[in-house]
Amino acid sequence: MNILLLSQFFSTTKGGGEYVFSILAKMLVKNGHKVWIVTNKIEDESYDKNFNIIFVKPTLRYQGGLPPAFSDNIRYVVNAVTTSSKIIKKNNIDIIHSNNFSPALAGSILSSLFSIPHVMTVHDIFSLCGKNYWKKWGDQANVSKLNVMLAPFFEKLMVKLKHECVHTVSDATKEDLLKFGEKRPIHVIHNSVDVSQVLNEAVDPLQFVHVGRLVFYKNLEVVIKAIGILKKTQPNVKLVIIGDGPHRKSLEELANKSGLGSSIEFLGYVSLDEKMKIIATSNALVFPSLCEGFGLVILEAFSQRKPVLVSNIKPMSDIVSDEKNGFVLDPYDEKAWAEHLLKLIEKPSQASGMGQEGNKLLADSFNQELMYYKIMEMYACCRNKNKTNS
Repeated sequence: MNILLLSQFFSTTKGGGEYVFSILAKMLVKNGHKVWIVTNKIEDESYDKNFNIIFVKPTLRYQGGLPPAFSDNIRYVVNAVTTSSKIIKKNNIDIIHSNNFSPALAGSILSSLFSIPHVMTVHDIFSLCGKNYWKKWGDQANVSKLNVMLAPFFEKLMVKLKHECVHTVSDATKEDLLKFGEKRPIHVIHNSVDVSQVLNEAVDPLQFVHVGRLVFYKNLEVVIKAIGILKKTQPNVKLVIIGDGPHRKSLEELANKSGLGSSIEFLGYVSLDEKMKIIATSNALVFPSLCEGFGLVILEAFSQRKPVLVSNIKPMSDIVSDEKNGFVLDPYDEKAWAEHLLKLIEKPSQASGMGQEGNKLLADSFNQELMYYKIMEMYACCRNKNKTNS
């Protein structure tokens, strides 16, 4: 098949949704499909030369979850449509597959112009992530007030764009899409990761790690407070935080105000190799998010046989089974988080066993072969629906 992928960000190192599209492209190319990727170039990002990547203006700086400026979004749509039209005219494109927001709008326009079936990926519906989500988002540092005003409108617009089917990553997001009025087929296809070799690193039982965008709904405050409680009996306990974003300054202020400056390390972005090494040397991954489409880093932790502590909120609680491959906890109870971190420190055999169970789940239920098979099923369904509607 000839497949056109549209993604404003395309990265193997930053962001779950961006990384999913890089995995998708790699799987398709590996299985003999021809793929064109139309994307903005990200500053300081390295790109796989095996991919047929076509960069369109503008060049973007990745800012830890902050969306591009409104003008940059419009420029992507215009330039992606123009560039992709040339690709389509020269090649027999079978499927247009877009990431959400601006790429979805570009995909919808191209689908209308050329009558090519369009698959739209939606990772999250942020407007349904609790009360006052957009107000809280706007309260973060350096957040565009224009984007805060327009984002809810574009989320509602997405379900009205021209597309034959929707690709999403969890049943939780599927339920949100249905609440938003999505009428077309929704294909739930769980994420996968490149299964890294289990690194033979010495584990520090007092070190825990978080990986992700530093935005308010990641809810890292509960873990920082838990570290403060735990430090009273475990003075050498440590939390390593990988990632960046508009909420970082607030988290650093909380850590310093709580006297935890030496116990909490903010690393910002690191290389993929460095990230996996830090996960491998840690006791467990902490992921107390209040809102997620999936939580890709959970699978990365499982790839290194690490247990994961998550909030009792779907879909995280669908991936992590309490006391089997991690712990599922109240996202607002720092005492419970401290108690369960201590369990993993005091019972290394339990931590190891949970990590093994997570690794087994990764191999059985979140492998790339299964993801590829379901993607192909979705493409076939999408093409058939397009023929029926033509």
